[in-house]
Amino acid sequence: MEFDSLFLYTALAVGVVTICTVLKRVNGWFYSIKFSSKEYRVPPGDMGWPFIGNMLFFFRSFKLGGDLGTFISYFVTRFGGGGMYKSFMFGKPSVIITTPEIVRKVLMDDDNFDLGFPQYLRDLLGQEPTGGTTIKEDKLIRRLTAPIKNHVSLSSYFHCIKKIVKSSFEKWADMGEPIELFAEMRRPAFDVLMHVLIGGDQVAPHLLDMVFKQNSYRFRGLHSLPINFSGFAYNKALKARTEIVKVYEEIINERKAMIANTKGEPRTNLLDTMLDTQDDGEGTKLRDGNIVKTLLWYTFGGYESVARVSSKAIMHLERNPEFYQKAKALTLAHILLILIIFAFIFSFSVFDIRIGVRLYSNSRREEQEDIIKRRSSPNDGLNFDEIAQMKYLAKVINETLRMGSTETVLFREANTTVNVNGYSVPKGWKFLTLLGKFHMDPNVYVKPKEFNPSRWDDLDKPASFLPFGIGPKMCPGANLVRLEVSVFLHYYILYYRIEQLSPKSEMETCVARIKKI
Repeated sequence: MEFDSLFLYTALAVGVVTICTVLKRVNGWFYSIKFSSKEYRVPPGDMGWPFIGNMLFFFRSFKLGGDLGTFISYFVTRFGGGGMYKSFMFGKPSVIITTPEIVRKVLMDDDNFDLGFPQYLRDLLGQEPTGGTTIKEDKLIRRLTAPIKNHVSLSSYFHCIKKIVKSSFEKWADMGEPIELFAEMRRPAFDVLMHVLIGGDQVAPHLLDMVFKQNSYRFRGLHSLPINFSGFAYNKALKARTEIVKVYEEIINERKAMIANTKGEPRTNLLDTMLDTQDDGEGTKLRDGNIVKTLLWYTFGGYESVARVSSKAIMHLERNPEFYQKAKALTLAHILLILIIFAFIFSFSVFDIRIGVRLYSNSRREEQEDIIKRRSSPNDGLNFDEIAQMKYLAKVINETLRMGSTETVLFREANTTVNVNGYSVPKGWKFLTLLGKFHMDPNVYVKPKEFNPSRWDDLDKPASFLPFGIGPKMCPGANLVRLEVSVFLHYYILYYRIEQLSPKSEMETCVARIKKI
């Protein structure tokens, strides 16, 4: 009897293993047969389980490692270092790319690749601004949104950014109560975005509050299972998108009437520009639906990253005092240098200039703070040109972006059969890049898990540093993000400190008091 039981359990175990092995290979067999034509030559890899592909392994690796190192290592170890591996991700046959050279080639190819977000994410974001448009509308949208990136537009936004950031810090300090840093920073970042997109000062506050609230639900849906049933976060996120559309439609109707009464006046936000601009000589205007799509798209990703990078940079500096002191000394030194130049231009005495140079050389915090105090309005001293001179702050931001983008996945989708690195990949396949593979590479960054802005002293931006992507479809607000974060850090470093209630807490859930110094 015992022998029969042992035989039964052994047979059952063998049967389960056999079935699992067969099921594990079914997906690979199916796509091997489907794309067996000589027209295609897909890279080696593992297509995973039917329907779910490699997603269980992906999420398990993500949960355990945080940088998806285990997931990537599996493909590289098993299938060699070719840099491209077939897989089945997010419901689609996919190619995972693990070398920066191939990544840059794919991201720069605007003709053969679309953005390629998974369908559940497209439903949440809304269709990309240039999706479903005519060729004329596509060109017009690209032309109208291009100024968000340039120097002139950034300088025009600067005063608003400074005003919002400064007042936010003052409010938090006056409260005297602990705040959740990341959550609180989302609102000023949102207010800046609304100024850029729709002219926030021209919109009723309750409408802005509605967009902010509903967009928060959209973000929660992004980080949840895509289950579209009542009670689930994803379902609530889809409903929130519908509510935001209604608000934007109301704002557009109001703005049309306003523009009709202000012909010839300069347009200082994206919405006014889209409503008021015609295609060059052809009279093509954007349809309201495409304007709403554009606003939806930029609203989703336009401020959360600012709050996240700013709060993480502050927490990194608080937890690494040596870098905080260096950032503060160099920030003050830049301001002092401007005062010295100012003194020289207006022919102050040589004695005064020599004193300034000595103070700059010593870089003593107390002396430099004294210089700032002697200014008529020290809090208003920051100007747009000073941002470019704050080299160390740029390194702090780069390091925060590097460490904070390990969860980022860049998507592209082949809109035709494409030849990449010797492989011929079918139309409709997705191409995925996991930035954690690049940004935590110990061969590029020594001790990659340590926060160290000084690593950028002798390190040019490597080809694999892609926090905003690259190419025609890279994040259009990358420069705006850097500008906003620079302003946040400037005011924090010079005028405030953070008192953490739990110094070892996660950065995104850190609760702290803001204190003015």
